[in-house]
Amino acid sequence: MKYTLFIAALAISIQSFAQNPLGFSFDDGKQYVEMSFKDESNLIVIPILVNGEGPFNFILDTGSESGMIFDRFVISENNLVNARTVPIYAQNGSKITDLLVANNIDIQMKGINGQRQSMLVLEENSINIENILGVQAHGVLGSELFNRFVVEIDYVNEKLRLYEPDKFKAPKGFKKIDITVKDFRPYITARIKQKGERKLDVNLLIDTGASSALFLDEQRNDRIVLPEKTVDHALGSSLSGTMEGKVGRIKRLSFGRNFNFKRIVTSYPDDWQVKSVVGMKGREITRSGTIGSDILSRFTVIFDYHNSAVYLKKRKEYRDSFKFNTAGFTFISKGEESKQFFVSRIIPNSPAQEAGFLPNDEIISIEGRPIFFYSFTDINGFLREPAGSKLSIVIKRNGELFKKDLVLRKLL
Repeated sequence: MKYTLFIAALAISIQSFAQNPLGFSFDDGKQYVEMSFKDESNLIVIPILVNGEGPFNFILDTGSESGMIFDRFVISENNLVNARTVPIYAQNGSKITDLLVANNIDIQMKGINGQRQSMLVLEENSINIENILGVQAHGVLGSELFNRFVVEIDYVNEKLRLYEPDKFKAPKGFKKIDITVKDFRPYITARIKQKGERKLDVNLLIDTGASSALFLDEQRNDRIVLPEKTVDHALGSSLSGTMEGKVGRIKRLSFGRNFNFKRIVTSYPDDWQVKSVVGMKGREITRSGTIGSDILSRFTVIFDYHNSAVYLKKRKEYRDSFKFNTAGFTFISKGEESKQFFVSRIIPNSPAQEAGFLPNDEIISIEGRPIFFYSFTDINGFLREPAGSKLSIVIKRNGELFKKDLVLRKLL
């Protein structure tokens, strides 16, 4: 698992009150635009102007039916005049929170304008993405762009390319795979092979807002079983709080005719607050999980909702193994510019537990260098070094410094 968390702010299904894809257009009659993005913690972060202010960082998320703003200061109070309130409920019927529907929002990106948009807004920012993933984000752009344009994501060069659908022709070297678009989100049929089980075809949401590789709904699909070896883990953060579950590996995942992966690190939520049946009555499908960015980023990906297709071209990282934490702890960032890092959780029976790490220990240095030299991504890289590697970490606890030496090992 490249990262243990994914953006589940919209994991609770919301009907798309707040999208107006027809309001998006190219500047000056263009039919193609290329813009840069930042690949942060396996998420696509793009700068946008909101009502002429900004830029603000938004995550491009195919798993979101509607755009969402995390921080109310991004928009004007005028956008909230007569705003509707949307109650959000869990699967068990209990109310989680209220969202507001802000109207008449103007969005600008390089070469693109979105006029009179509506977006969901959190009354209070309860999703601390920067602390959890090291990504400063003010909101999410969902299906608005994907419904309007053909969207190419070039993870190698960190480029986003948008095309007019009626002028688009797939570039050479890409393989076409059929998808199904339900409730403004893309689904793919994949085949999984679990140890000791027959091959199983499953419908999976393609979610650029999920930073990990694969999520499976073991709770509601009797044919999905937990692997023999799993670890308890925090899998994500949502409006209802931290998503708990287990992490293990499945033997194989395949889709299309040409794409196969082995020993995929897979998350199994204990209580996944998403709809398992999606689409209109009579044409619904059953969702059994999610393909996230730790798989998607091994390709250059083109989403063509208009023709119910994705086009994939392999990157050199296609065959890379799927990594999981070998140190045995997770961390969050705090402080000015989020440059302080603290241990958040300890994985049982791991090197970190054996070395005596505790939650809330502050990380002072790694391998002899002060922690401010490292980014969030750098630290995650240390925690996923190969088994047998040695890692020296200085932590601070109750004002005292302690040096901890770890010998990393496989936990899955």
